[in-house]
Amino acid sequence: MTTKRLFVSLWPLWLASLAACDGLLEVVDPDLVTPEQVQGERGAELYWAGALGEFARAFSSGTGGQAVYGGLLADEFYLVGTFNTRIQVDQRAVLDVNNGTLLTEYRQLHRGRVATANAIDLLEEFPDPNSRISEMWSLNGYTYLLFAEHYCSGVPFGQAPNDTDPIFGDRVPTSAMLETALSRFAAADAANSGSADQAHLASMGSARAYLNQGDLAAAAAAAASVPSDWRYLVRSKTGGTSNQRNALFELNHSQRRWSLSDVEGGNGVPFRSAADPRVPWADAGPTAADGSSTLYHQLKYDSWESDVTLASGIEARLIEAEADLAASGTDWLMTLNTLRTDNGIAGDLTDPGTSDGRVDLLFDERARWLFGTAHRLGDLRRLIRQYGRAEADVFPSGAFPGGGVYGVDVNLPIPREESANPLLSDVTGPLCLDRDA
Repeated sequence: MTTKRLFVSLWPLWLASLAACDGLLEVVDPDLVTPEQVQGERGAELYWAGALGEFARAFSSGTGGQAVYGGLLADEFYLVGTFNTRIQVDQRAVLDVNNGTLLTEYRQLHRGRVATANAIDLLEEFPDPNSRISEMWSLNGYTYLLFAEHYCSGVPFGQAPNDTDPIFGDRVPTSAMLETALSRFAAADAANSGSADQAHLASMGSARAYLNQGDLAAAAAAAASVPSDWRYLVRSKTGGTSNQRNALFELNHSQRRWSLSDVEGGNGVPFRSAADPRVPWADAGPTAADGSSTLYHQLKYDSWESDVTLASGIEARLIEAEADLAASGTDWLMTLNTLRTDNGIAGDLTDPGTSDGRVDLLFDERARWLFGTAHRLGDLRRLIRQYGRAEADVFPSGAFPGGGVYGVDVNLPIPREESANPLLSDVTGPLCLDRDA
């Protein structure tokens, strides 16, 4: 199996401080990199290493990352803790845009975006036999993809170039976020110096962007060259601080603040009741952080060091199956069953016989193959936007277990702190252009 790993560092690049990366650059575990070291080719390499860390922290480590909070707003996880800011996400009712938890996650995704852009600027001054520039372009593209999938339309994208003052950005609609992502993946292809891993990463980024645009034929074409056994992993580690640990394990096993869902809100996937080796779990008893709830451990990530898949050949085949189904093809079911057989999943799927049933089956397979990898929220939004499903029939709805009812949020809002942006100073209401799927 071909695998590319991201190594995690600790500190924001533009503050010129970052921790060591596991041997990749043969750094002798410094606690702080001084400004004098962040110069020349060596400095560019350190920026690259730190940008990898900032992206990983935004994706699946740190205080949760998009993999946690996307799954919490969707139907993968539910709260068994007491933090009101997280309850709002689980309940799909983020009415308070001063939500401090979401502010942290929003800022971190922007930090990953800016760090990868700044690393590109420095790396371009030197030869690049390892295709690090291509990697940075792809990861930068993934930050735009995650903003498009997880946040409302209207996210502002400022810049913080190296050695210059920050540049404020105006609000950008979701469609433009996806176009920007595609341009970044095209740049990654152009910058690639022969790395198959980087070629596959850029291809899968493009395929996912096209999928979100509803261009399934283009998505399948982009994914076609990616081998089924290829993966690109975001690496976690136990040492250092919590910023490096797998947050899906941390918040479930260690802090006991969220649990594995099962048919959440009546519409969710039966992650527990329909036993499936792709989403292993265990009953940990009444040990949740709230002092009374039963805690269900997900076991896909069974340690702080568990890696998280960003893109894979399995995802490529799922995209091809969806494109074939949308085109009324005959290969989609075979593609899904071949994936199952090749990966030891017992039992062939059968054709439900109806259009809606086939879509349900495909998205159920996506939910299990891509569990805990920041795909589910985007998929639920696509079911509304591209397949005409009603929000109340897709997202968890009805009575909320913590009291009251589920809200109507299908994405995350722009934090109120963005109103300090002078380009948004005349916006008196919500900062989002809209909250649609």
